[in-house]
Amino acid sequence: MPRIFPIYLFTGDDHYLKRQAISKLKEVLLRAGSEAFNFDVYEAHDCLIEEVVKNLYSVPFGSGKRLVVLRSAELLHNHAQDILVGYAKNPSPHSCLVMETSKRDIPHQFRDNIHKHVREVSFAVPKGKQLIPWIIKEFKDRKKTIDVSALNILKEIGDEDIDYLRNEMDKLATYVGRSSNVTKKDVENIIGHNHSDNIFEFINALSRKDLRGTFSAKDKLLRSKKSVPEILGMIGWQFRRIKEAKLMMANGRTYAQTSKTLRVPSFYIERFMNEIKSFTIKEIDRDMEYLLETDYNIKRGVMKGPEALEFFIVKVCS
Repeated sequence: MPRIFPIYLFTGDDHYLKRQAISKLKEVLLRAGSEAFNFDVYEAHDCLIEEVVKNLYSVPFGSGKRLVVLRSAELLHNHAQDILVGYAKNPSPHSCLVMETSKRDIPHQFRDNIHKHVREVSFAVPKGKQLIPWIIKEFKDRKKTIDVSALNILKEIGDEDIDYLRNEMDKLATYVGRSSNVTKKDVENIIGHNHSDNIFEFINALSRKDLRGTFSAKDKLLRSKKSVPEILGMIGWQFRRIKEAKLMMANGRTYAQTSKTLRVPSFYIERFMNEIKSFTIKEIDRDMEYLLETDYNIKRGVMKGPEALEFFIVKVCS
């Protein structure tokens, strides 16, 4: 049995690898049938830290251990930080605590006080130039090679959405079967031109103030198993790219130069350029303010995620 630390701090924005790591901990720590009793997830902004610690010290059901996940640890207030530092100095031998944050900006004093008591693990998403060797390695692990032309398409997708890329690589490995090589044609057959269609549909409907169309696109995004924070991140990312593109073109850049600089996938250039024409910079700035307000309301527990997203849509479309 691998050594399990009483407290972990998971940092970085690779949520897929974090989920895998937590699944491994569940396999090791929890006995079959005990997950409902011995596994709990808390949101730092929406819980009483005293209850979390009480749960950690409680005796787990059955013969296994207890696993507790505390998300958004960067949002812990000072009182909660002090309580967790106290717990870290004398953790329960029957429990494992995982504190998650997508950022590294844990308050310095809290990090300094708790650092020697926790095992910190970074889960960083490969970006930019890191993507090429990462994709090659992923296919090598699947006993496949990949053509350069196919590799470049996958890199463009990875720059946008790493979780989507992982899913598509799994499909590609299955699709090519016994063949040891993945070609550009394989990528086009499997992925086609449908990647990010839902977010483009969402932004397009939003720009037209089409409330019904935007709600329909929102439902598709949720059905694709995107969480509300992920959807908000995608919307913000697209808004920033549209604004950046408009500023570039206002300064004399061409469509081709703009799309190349922003690394727009070749099969989305036309659609992206249509989105640029749909918004004014003033509208983008206003909608980004609405987006930040929505994110704040979710993190502070003012509104639940789906409700906040719908309120955002109504506000933009009104």
